[in-house]
Amino acid sequence: MHRYLITLIIAFMFATPAFACASANIPLDSPLYEDIETLASCRLIESHLLSTRPFTRAEAGRLLAEAIRKGETMEITSTVGKLLNRIAKEYKEEISEAKMEGTTPSTFLKPVDEFSINYNFLDSPFSIYNNEGIDYFDGSNTMIQFQSRGRLRNVFSFYIQPMLLYNQRLKNVDGNDNTQVRLHKGYVKFAVDNFEIEAGRDSLWWGPGYHGSLLMSNNAKPFDMIKISNPRATLLPWIFSYLGPFRFNLLFSRLDDDEHNITDKSTGDDLSKPYLYGLRFDFKPHPLVEVGLTHLVLFGGEGRDISFTDFLKIAYSNKNRDGTELDSNQQFAVDLAFTIPDVSRLIPLADSIKLYGELGAEDTGKPPDRRAYLAGIALNDAFMVKGMKLRVEYADLSPGSVPTAWYSHGSYPMTYSGRVFGHHAGTDSDDLFIELAQTLDNKFSYKIAFDKERNGISRPNTQEKYQYFLETSYDIAEWLDLAVRYSYEEINNYENIKDHKQKNHFMGIELKCEF
Repeated sequence: MHRYLITLIIAFMFATPAFACASANIPLDSPLYEDIETLASCRLIESHLLSTRPFTRAEAGRLLAEAIRKGETMEITSTVGKLLNRIAKEYKEEISEAKMEGTTPSTFLKPVDEFSINYNFLDSPFSIYNNEGIDYFDGSNTMIQFQSRGRLRNVFSFYIQPMLLYNQRLKNVDGNDNTQVRLHKGYVKFAVDNFEIEAGRDSLWWGPGYHGSLLMSNNAKPFDMIKISNPRATLLPWIFSYLGPFRFNLLFSRLDDDEHNITDKSTGDDLSKPYLYGLRFDFKPHPLVEVGLTHLVLFGGEGRDISFTDFLKIAYSNKNRDGTELDSNQQFAVDLAFTIPDVSRLIPLADSIKLYGELGAEDTGKPPDRRAYLAGIALNDAFMVKGMKLRVEYADLSPGSVPTAWYSHGSYPMTYSGRVFGHHAGTDSDDLFIELAQTLDNKFSYKIAFDKERNGISRPNTQEKYQYFLETSYDIAEWLDLAVRYSYEEINNYENIKDHKQKNHFMGIELKCEF
């Protein structure tokens, strides 16, 4: 496989030059990603690569400039027009830079770009996931955050997101109130042309899934990492141009947490602080088709001296080396997203439909085995109601050959600070998610969702978890948003104990200010 990797890297080095200035990433919970998907379903954007996130504010400006340009020549609904106008106001600086193609380097500092205060109340240990590893416990939980960003000409940029977190009952212990201040995310970037190096703490999402991703999601807390990428989708030279717009992410991190304080029983090696290597290719051979390839490797540690040659053997030789210094845990996945526009011309079900899936393997072999999969469908303007979106997504993480293969490993579990950094359901599980959402007049929106998750499928007493979600949000002003959330959870055979039931409630309110 390393031959293909080297070939693609060489091809990228000779790719058509594309300007991309150093720019902060758009957080994974930003509504912009859903808005871009909506605009793409109307064919206003065709060069986007939405399965690799986050992307930069500069890339968002390029995509929105494309949507505005096409919107001037296409017939669009008033709903889509209002959506585009609203986003264009928020990203007017990035859109202007995209149109200027970087001829005017800019330097700026925004000490407070966004400020938010979030209050959440839990009456019992409600299941929290896909929130960048932030822990909430029984009782009151308050979180205050702000974001700062800046840029030096077009070459350097930075982003920081400090957090103040208060837990009334830390670890669900009475009287154990706790307040902490920490840097939740923060990084610096160096960019030349369309080549970017990011160093710091950030979250990633690799794959087309909305509710989960097999290999990399925002379920665990952000990684301290070095990431190399091309922030702007570009065309490769020669025959590789048929791949269409192309992006890559190369990740290198070291996990420093209590979960990985492990000693190899056979060798006595200290496996704490293992290395995480990740590689993601994302390309678009057709405006309606997006394809991704992802590879993750967890290896090494304090007690193992790994050379670069050893790393190549670990990552690309496709052999198990259990009980040796070259032992590792590896995952590989391929994903596909396909949009079908103008469905209403055939059947009054939706304006457009997006189908997506991800197939992953957790072992060696040709092809690799112990496979898991994720599949989903999204209906835009569902049932011909403007602004309504219906999603259904299912993930199976319990391979028939070895049900507990995914994310678990004697030496290298794919977890960080107690959270799986792939799909939140975890090993030996499956998950069904359904969501109905709608935005009205670009001010008020709601989401109604249901999730059924089974854990320990191969065990005698499979845990069954049912969750019901309701979320509403309202734009009080262009710079001020209010969101209110409520969730109810019912669990049967809790912790795989027969007839052990648990009922949990979650209530939250968030106020967000943009400057």
